[in-house]
Amino acid sequence: MLYADDILLIAPSVCEVNKLLQSVERELIELDMAINANKSCSMHVGARFDVTCWSITSVSGVKIPWVDKMRYLGVFIVQSRLFKCSLDNAKKAF
Repeated sequence: MLYADDILLIAPSVCEVNKLLQSVERELIELDMAINANKSCSMHVGARFDVTCWSITSVSGVKIPWVDKMRYLGVFIVQSRLFKCSLDNAKKAF
């Protein structure tokens, strides 16, 4: 999923998301652009959401950290068995 300069990569496995990240990163390099690994994160959603996995690594060798909550376009997505969003921050701001 892509909106402006925000990209959300979704894949069925850690291996596949790593391949997808490296593919996107190679294309961005061709466009003289780069992924900011410091603003990037990885998260599990699904039956094995609480299992520890290998790190996802960019083409440049930077490891993307695993998180239990992430923000995408102002919505907080929470790690869980099913796709789940958190509205806690929106409630606080209201």
